[in-house]
Amino acid sequence: MPRNPAQAFGFLLGFWLALWLWPGSVEIARAQAEPFGELEASLWQAVNAARARHHRIPLERRPDLDRVARAHSEDMARRQYLAHESPEGVDPLDRIQSGASSGFTLAAENVGTTNRPDPNSEILRSWLASPVHRGNLLAPSFNATGVGISRAADGSLLYTQVYVTYPR
Repeated sequence: MPRNPAQAFGFLLGFWLALWLWPGSVEIARAQAEPFGELEASLWQAVNAARARHHRIPLERRPDLDRVARAHSEDMARRQYLAHESPEGVDPLDRIQSGASSGFTLAAENVGTTNRPDPNSEILRSWLASPVHRGNLLAPSFNATGVGISRAADGSLLYTQVYVTYPR
């Protein structure tokens, strides 16, 4: 516990450096290079904050899962549909199995669309209000995630978040 302003400043500086050097910060920086990287990173952080409020572990964000989620959002935007299953019948499990690291034991997906000014808040609020989406978002067994956002021709944003359990 800091006992004077200099110690408090040193503590805060050290904490900031630890966050900056934390491996997860590399993931955030990489995600921000994507067209919706900042929005995706912000949603991931908001989901983890919601999980923390419900005493759940944070979800590790994985680039392979981001690619799976982003590809689904881009497909939905390009072909103008909103569903967990593509028009050809490809479902979330199929997409995750073909695009992510093997070894996971459980998987789920949330999708959504919005054209509101604060899209992440709208999506998170709607997922938490839906029993099925809320169940995926807060499931204690999930420990990894991927987030993908794309813009449709009409300007709306399409969201996909995949949730996966990897053995620890």
